Amino acid sequence: MLKTYSLTKDTLLVSSESNIKNSSVVYVYGDEREYIESFEHKYDIKIGNILTFDDRVAYDTMIDRNDEKSLLVSFLLPEIHEGRNLDNLTTSVVFLIFKNKLIIFTKQKLKFIPELLSNMVLRDVNNFMEEVLLKIMKKNFSMMLNELRGIKEKIDDLDSEISTSGSLRPTFGDLLTLQKYMIALSTTYGANHKALNFIKKHFTTINDIDFTTKKIIDEIYDTSDTMDRILLGYGQYLDDLEDMINNRISYQLNMIMKSLTEISIVLTIPAIIFGFWGINVHVPFEKSSYGVFAVLIISVILSLICWFWLRRKKFL
Repeated sequence: MLKTYSLTKDTLLVSSESNIKNSSVVYVYGDEREYIESFEHKYDIKIGNILTFDDRVAYDTMIDRNDEKSLLVSFLLPEIHEGRNLDNLTTSVVFLIFKNKLIIFTKQKLKFIPELLSNMVLRDVNNFMEEVLLKIMKKNFSMMLNELRGIKEKIDDLDSEISTSGSLRPTFGDLLTLQKYMIALSTTYGANHKALNFIKKHFTTINDIDFTTKKIIDEIYDTSDTMDRILLGYGQYLDDLEDMINNRISYQLNMIMKSLTEISIVLTIPAIIFGFWGINVHVPFEKSSYGVFAVLIISVILSLICWFWLRRKKFL
């Protein structure tokens, strides 16, 4: 699918999809192989392959036949609510930046992109491509930061489960899921930082770029640094929770084994007594009609004495 936007004065407005050539911004998503292949052939770049990257970004400078310089840059967007598999947690966003045109590619439609582009007011019309790209990246980094802060609630819930739950099997599953998210987020942030460095290097060399655009770049860097710090802290805390869960599992296993050992010790006494009265020799109570009850009472008494003795010795 294609969505096109035309620059009218200082505002981006939705335009007809048939007016692709004269559009200022084009958003391409889904199966548009013919449109994508035309750029792949013209600039010898594999946009389709870049869109499948889930752990790295792409950035390069392109020169066409008229020696016109343009830029290719991509970044990763984590989608931590989309699924539990690692390969479903990120999606690539690719930008082609030309002199008077910006083209955006994604494998699937991202709702925030058309919402952000519609009626976007620009400050620097001469360099609107850079401003649009940076505003999209700023929005993306803001979304990533909010999602990262949302993980704090999941970690708090996990901490509560560890403190209150008897069985730790569900808790351990939740921990593994969070660790998957953290792996995806860590990979995403590291890759995006490289793309951001590339953008800063090329955009800040433009002589007439305005102060607001530079400020946006600085704000994106600040957000990126904040995410790195939060990610590092959450990662260390999850590692501590994992150690805590392993310790609790070991403790529970030790208590189970201890209980089973104590039960087997206590039950050994009746087994010995019943075995003694079962031998083929004369034994006490063999001719008494209450002999069975007497043997049972003796077994219970000796078992209770053993149990109290274990309690006294702190074995129970």
